[in-house]
Amino acid sequence: MEETKPVRPVAGVPARVPPRYKELVEQWGPPIGVEEARNRWGQLVAASENGAITLVAMDTTVSLGYPTWAAIAPLDKVADPGRCPVWPLTSARPKLADVIADATQFPDGAPQIMTRHRRPVVAVVAALTLVDLPPDGERIAIDAFLREGGTITLEYDHGHPGSTTPDGDVDQEPIPERYIAHAKEPDGSEIGQGEGDSVAEALLRLWRPPAHLYSTEPPFDGWGPRPDADPWTPDPRF
Repeated sequence: MEETKPVRPVAGVPARVPPRYKELVEQWGPPIGVEEARNRWGQLVAASENGAITLVAMDTTVSLGYPTWAAIAPLDKVADPGRCPVWPLTSARPKLADVIADATQFPDGAPQIMTRHRRPVVAVVAALTLVDLPPDGERIAIDAFLREGGTITLEYDHGHPGSTTPDGDVDQEPIPERYIAHAKEPDGSEIGQGEGDSVAEALLRLWRPPAHLYSTEPPFDGWGPRPDADPWTPDPRF
């Protein structure tokens, strides 16, 4: 089993990082407790407006044996903010534990949008929704992409319930259902893909792989014949 990563001791915060949150801690730092988040509310909101993410640990699922974390995050980390509950910043601060519970409650949790003078500014989300999001620089800007003639198609994958052998051993792991978004250039070539539990999440995760992950050139086999070599001519390297 993968070991968890120690974090600084903070009141109300787990002493070790559950594996599911390791990626987020490496990127954004260790979580803080709910009381600290409440005391620093204005500062944390301002930081998120500038693109930062603050992890907040609150164990609302003790019976399941793992803590639930939330995050104070920029609005662009929310798949569909227009459909989310709204809290004025001044109202959310004294009820922050309730806000986090509403954001993280399984399976009905939803991002909670924070507003200042009725204008959305940041969101409180379940931290797990931030795992595997594409880097901002590689995310496809959907509006601009469509205006430039690109197309986005959506498909639904029913997944697979998994299966076992007659002896009870798992021979196929279950595959969850999902939505998949494909981005294609005007010439029909696919340049990006996103997946999620909803259409909105699939679009949020729609990204263009960085250049080092793909190439239009055929793979080069250093031990095979040279591409320009006559197949009937001995290779001079041997």
